[in-house]
Amino acid sequence: MSGTMAPRHEKSALNAGTGAQRILAPQGICWGHYEVAFGAFVAVSLLNLWLQKWIGYQAIALVYLLAIVLLALFVGRGPILFSAALTAIGWSFLFDPPPYSFHIAGSYDKMMLVTYFVVALTVGQLTTRLRAQREAEIKAKLLLESERLGRTLLNSVSHEFRTPIATIIGAAEGLRATAGLSAVQENLATEIESAGARLNRVVQNLLSASRLQSGQVQPNPDWCDVADLLGTALRDVENLTAGHPIEVRKGPDLPLVKLDFVLMQQALGNLLTNAAVHTPPGTPIEVGARIEGPDLVLEVSDRGPGLPADQLERIFDLFHRAPTAKPGGTGLGLAIVKGFIEAQGGRVLAANRPGGGALFAIRMPAADAPDLPEETL
Repeated sequence: MSGTMAPRHEKSALNAGTGAQRILAPQGICWGHYEVAFGAFVAVSLLNLWLQKWIGYQAIALVYLLAIVLLALFVGRGPILFSAALTAIGWSFLFDPPPYSFHIAGSYDKMMLVTYFVVALTVGQLTTRLRAQREAEIKAKLLLESERLGRTLLNSVSHEFRTPIATIIGAAEGLRATAGLSAVQENLATEIESAGARLNRVVQNLLSASRLQSGQVQPNPDWCDVADLLGTALRDVENLTAGHPIEVRKGPDLPLVKLDFVLMQQALGNLLTNAAVHTPPGTPIEVGARIEGPDLVLEVSDRGPGLPADQLERIFDLFHRAPTAKPGGTGLGLAIVKGFIEAQGGRVLAANRPGGGALFAIRMPAADAPDLPEETL
């Protein structure tokens, strides 16, 4: 059975965060940068050998330091550390009296060598860190902008699809209502209507996913009859579940529960669709409703192949589909369920049933029902 997408109003910051983490994650050693660092050291050393006629050996250290700063704009921390060590050694060997020797005569020059190395390393590190931070910020902004444009495009395209889909479904229903159709024509009209309904569900899921991703889901809870909710959800998907025996189990004296009827209807419809699509024809689907402590528990279970044990933690993830899932599907249905339920303060769980099959349980807070006025005859 397929898992799906996680709600986007929780995921946008998460995606941006994981994107930034990927940007800031340590990369493999780039030996080309070390080659650049060594080449820069050689070039600057040759320049300093030419400049030493006019400037003293102390000023040559500043030229090396300037080279370190410029190099840090293009390479990482490792090459900068390598360059700082090279330039310190090069300055000591080539320019610090006596030249072409590592012997440092005075304490002043020793102090200057140590100070140069520390300053070169610090400046190089800071420059590299600032560059990496700036690149991460730019890439994170590009990622967020890309996601925003994707959501906008998805929302626009989905809305544009709704009108022609409604026209196709209406035309197919009109054809079926027309007398005198042959058996072939009747079957073709049925196929058109079924395909239109399937496409309509896909568009509805895309729109719901877009709303969740942008944080636009605002529940409108009201007191609902649980039996009415189950009946409406079952009628909405009766074409898909026609090949499956449906068993409804309702606890005694179910109270009114404060829910968003539309969101709950679509969530239950997605669970029923998921069970119907991913189980063999003729496999029973069980729907249950009961009060358990302070919660209303709604369950949809089947006797199909069940959920892969290694996929249970990801079953509600963004566009996740189990490796054993049938071809087709968008991987959105279960995530929309999770998003709609959590938006109302509930939670949804997935598990395998003993003896085979999958079980999805929705737990919603069940506040005390209001006192209804008595009907007068």
